[in-house]
Amino acid sequence: MAHVSVTDVVVNYPVYTTVRQRSIFTYAAHKASFGRVAREVGHIPVVEALRGVSFELNDGDRLALIGRNGSGKTTMLKVCTGLLLPDRGRVDVEGSRAAILNPAAGLDIDKSGAENVAQIGQLLGLSKAVRKRLLDDVAEFTELGDFMNLPVRTYSSGMMVRLLFAIATSVERDVVIIDELIGAGDAHFIAKAQARVSDMFTRAKILILATHSGDIATRMCNRAIWLDSGRPIMTGTAHEVWEAYKEQRPPLEAVA
Repeated sequence: MAHVSVTDVVVNYPVYTTVRQRSIFTYAAHKASFGRVAREVGHIPVVEALRGVSFELNDGDRLALIGRNGSGKTTMLKVCTGLLLPDRGRVDVEGSRAAILNPAAGLDIDKSGAENVAQIGQLLGLSKAVRKRLLDDVAEFTELGDFMNLPVRTYSSGMMVRLLFAIATSVERDVVIIDELIGAGDAHFIAKAQARVSDMFTRAKILILATHSGDIATRMCNRAIWLDSGRPIMTGTAHEVWEAYKEQRPPLEAVA
């Protein structure tokens, strides 16, 4: 059984600037969507990346995080993976986790693709035989050919996405946490990635997905949260939240 509980999570990013930079930063943040600027002890400005986010997920739940760039979606994903600790609030996750957040996350750029696969397989506690199958699967899926034996620092961003995506989707996990990365690459890879991730989502007990696509949100998820400037604007079914977000009409209680 898998379970994710997020209660009143707050995440602040401190910003160390000169007085002039601080003024410019405050103006830019006010015009953008990446959270409200506040002040903490010592008059250090902070971006309030998440403000009071709560939700609970059980087996079978598929949650879409919806919102503009900088609305807090990726920060929420990092909190769910354990890569980022909240300043306030509580996060409890039961079950194993797999995450696809950053094209270079977890990769040693001086090692080859094959060496990275072996290293990550060891970190996951896989046996030598299973690591060999993992390498074969990653090499076949990515179609990187001889590049599997070259240092990752020689890869393009698209090749890094292929490698990370293949590794992350090769080992079954209870909770799958994914940012919208599969848009990087050619049409052939995107089609393969969508088929692979659909299978992975089907097998996962819980899915948390950040997306800008209404089709993906409504097709793959049964629930959604609309985030804006780190604040939850609306929660509900994926269809109703996406329709409200598309028309930019939050429920009355969200703007009261």
